[in-house]
Amino acid sequence: MKLTTLFYAIVILFSINRLSAQETKKEENKIQEVININADAVSMPPNADGSIPVDTNPPKGMAVSEILKRAVNFVKIESKKYTKGNGVTTGSKAECVVTFTYKPKELNPVADVQGTITMHVSIDAKEGKYRYTISKITHNAKNSEYTGGDVYAEVPKCGSMKMPPDIWKRIKSEALKQSTVLVADLKEAMQISSTTPVTTDEW
Repeated sequence: MKLTTLFYAIVILFSINRLSAQETKKEENKIQEVININADAVSMPPNADGSIPVDTNPPKGMAVSEILKRAVNFVKIESKKYTKGNGVTTGSKAECVVTFTYKPKELNPVADVQGTITMHVSIDAKEGKYRYTISKITHNAKNSEYTGGDVYAEVPKCGSMKMPPDIWKRIKSEALKQSTVLVADLKEAMQISSTTPVTTDEW
């Protein structure tokens, strides 16, 4: 009886550890960075002699409201490189799904992998800083039989028989390259004042 109880206890502990390990691994499958951002400098009236006064006060962190407005503007801004959809604002966070077109460079690829690479981007605002997170980076083929799925997976969703490892490797590399394009655009957009007019895609 004692051996049976011990056996079940070991099985339960092993299961818990395995679940914890999976959760930790899942958390790693994202690109995340915290960026400090100061409030825009306030223009001061010139001195009597015409010289520009120097503000000696230490820089202040940007207000949460302004950071969030900039994040919302980023979600709305149209891009020629990708499309954005499912834009949402909740509390101090703005998020959307970004979709890149994926077309293999080979003229006659052995797998019909043409389609899209999608990724979820969220921007959390705090006083003087924001955090962007890019997650759920996924390959979807027009022909669903060749969909790779999660780009962090070792084996594509459709299986390595349909999609050879070298093709899957190229898709993963392209997906991560596209995520760096997205990050560059996001950082640039977050430097633009929320009062600056932008070309937007309403959501």
